[in-house]
Amino acid sequence: MADIIRFPMPDKEYSSAKDFLQDSADRLEAEGVEAVLIAGKSRDGQVVTGYYQCSFGVRQELCGHIQCDIIDQMIRANIDRYE
Repeated sequence: MADIIRFPMPDKEYSSAKDFLQDSADRLEAEGVEAVLIAGKSRDGQVVTGYYQCSFGVRQELCGHIQCDIIDQMIRANIDRYE
C-alpha cells in the first residue's frame, strides 16, 4: 500500500467545485501524478466519474486507496473507541 497524501487541506473552504478541482489539479501536477480518478455527485443524485491514464487495474488500485483513506479518517474521528 502506498502512502496516502491527503489534499487539499481538510480545513480549507472552497466556494465551488471548480475552485476545489483547480487547487487539486495544481497539487496533482506538483506531486507528478500520472493517473487520475475522479468522482462527483450532482444535486439530483447522478454520479459522474472520470479517468485519466487509468487502466482497469489502476482504477481498482486507486479506489482501494480511497477506501483505505476513508477508513483511516473514520478511525481518527473516533480514536477514543480504538485506544
